[in-house]
Amino acid sequence: LSKKKNIFSCQKENHILSEFFYLIANLYTSEENYFTSNFYLNISLFLNPDFIYNYSLIVENFLANENFLGAEKILTHFNKNDKIYFWYKTKKKTQIISNKYGNEEAFKYLNLEFKKIKNPSKKALYDFGNLMKSFGKHELAIEYYNQVLDGLQKNSILYAEILYRRGGSYERIGKHNEADRDLIESLELDPDDAYVLNYLAYSWLERNYKIDLAIQMLEKAYKKESDSPYILDSIGWAYYLIGDFIKAEMYLKKAVQLMPNDPIVNDHYGDILWNLNRKMQARYHWMYVQNLEETEQDMLDKIDLKLLYGLEKL
Repeated sequence: LSKKKNIFSCQKENHILSEFFYLIANLYTSEENYFTSNFYLNISLFLNPDFIYNYSLIVENFLANENFLGAEKILTHFNKNDKIYFWYKTKKKTQIISNKYGNEEAFKYLNLEFKKIKNPSKKALYDFGNLMKSFGKHELAIEYYNQVLDGLQKNSILYAEILYRRGGSYERIGKHNEADRDLIESLELDPDDAYVLNYLAYSWLERNYKIDLAIQMLEKAYKKESDSPYILDSIGWAYYLIGDFIKAEMYLKKAVQLMPNDPIVNDHYGDILWNLNRKMQARYHWMYVQNLEETEQDMLDKIDLKLLYGLEKL
């Protein structure tokens, strides 16, 4: 408590003013006006140099502008003996390394630093699992999600969310039974979660499994999140699979508008347009997919065949 009082005290006028300017800076950050936000943060820091929350917001502003050098300099202000901010600093340095040198180098750094934490909190274990998932290390992610779930009550806010994330990792490594189990249990705890409904339903579509039930789930997800491009893509693709190309085009057109640089959405849209005999437009979207940086090689190979033969050879 005394440490917190040293950082901020209601009895000190400069501390109150510092917090006021910090709140203004937050507003500018929310509007993506990072330069003005940093201006007010510097005033806040001048009034209260110990208010560490200022530094964390400056780091976020620098990272949003890809000013990695500036972010690294600010991160030196965080005390390594403070467990919370040591973990914050580690996560942000991981983000910087990932952007500068790639995910594999970021993974090595994070793995090494995480081992230095004695008795990590559930929050740290959860964060680490999520980062492993983002790096594609799904088996490691599952291991840490297991640790978080161990001893966690089912009525915890996080329980259903962790099942969703663990289920996603199981699905990514092809363990469909385990994935279905986790995702279904997550929905039993929170039946209206649109993103879990979407994930489970789409994984069934990919396996040509329970298509009718998947469509019902996607309709429910769409009612909850009608502007989600991922859900629009899923429900559009579901209707494509049952041959309702008119309905499929309606959803995929909106998904493309919301997420124009996504390879999967554009590829799906091209397939639908082809089946609607709008073949020139279909080829346009397939060619566009070829030029997107995120397009994976297996999709590029399929696109080559589509441009040569349409959908007849697939």
